[in-house]
Amino acid sequence: MIKVLKKKARFLVFSLVFIIVSPLLVLYANGDIFGDGWSLLKTGGIYINSAPINSEIYINSKLKNNTSFFERDILVKNLKSGIYEVVVKKEGYNTWLKKINVSNNLVSDANVFMLQEEIGVRDIPKENTNDFNNGTTTTKIKELNEEYEYIYNFFLNDLSLKNKKTASSTFLYKNLGTKESPIMSGKEGLWQENGKVFVGWFGKENSEPQYLCITTECKKSMLVFDLLKEPTNLGFLPGFYGVIIVAFDNQIFAVQLEENPNKSAQLIYKGEKPDFRIISGTVYIKDVDFIAEVIM
Repeated sequence: MIKVLKKKARFLVFSLVFIIVSPLLVLYANGDIFGDGWSLLKTGGIYINSAPINSEIYINSKLKNNTSFFERDILVKNLKSGIYEVVVKKEGYNTWLKKINVSNNLVSDANVFMLQEEIGVRDIPKENTNDFNNGTTTTKIKELNEEYEYIYNFFLNDLSLKNKKTASSTFLYKNLGTKESPIMSGKEGLWQENGKVFVGWFGKENSEPQYLCITTECKKSMLVFDLLKEPTNLGFLPGFYGVIIVAFDNQIFAVQLEENPNKSAQLIYKGEKPDFRIISGTVYIKDVDFIAEVIM
């Protein structure tokens, strides 16, 4: 009899705990927390993704987490609605900063893009030096590097394709784009007008990329930045989502496509008059007679 009563008591206790805890778990899962005086507060979160391994994640100047090999994406939960400054740092990399609006019961995305502060390049020499042996003596002979010549040809502006219908020329390897004929990557288009660089969506409605959407509202195009004068070259940076590469004055740099007034250009190369070409998914730069492959 006593054992039966004990079992019933335990059952009642567990049932009572379940009844009390279950609604709290549901509220927590929905982003609700208790504030002062046990008042119920709705919260949101920030999902930080694509940060390099061993990066430090700061929210409003406070260290919140570190990324790792197994956890490159970080979810920061239980944030009250408002504007939060997200900073991602890693030694040897450019710092990423963005102010993100957090709304109740919603998770805001923070797509991180960080290049190393020093980008490596593989020099492609114009000539190769080979040994020539005539049987008695060995001499050094310089020969034109075939790889250099191959890449160099992509930088020749006279390489054009005649349009038979209009008799106009379309440059094969350099294209700054126009709104009517943008530089395309899938359904995303890139163009410039008097130094103003734009990106647009040319696909189906309601399938716009995230950087063109603020909360639930999406637009078809966006001003990326204003260079005040025409760039040397433009393109989508291969291997990175939502990032473009720009040659301008004496620099080549990358810029993330996003509505972020704090975004900054991340330097890839600085020289005299550099230009770039994207060949089979690889970025090559030319600066006067110097040609190199960019290693990222």
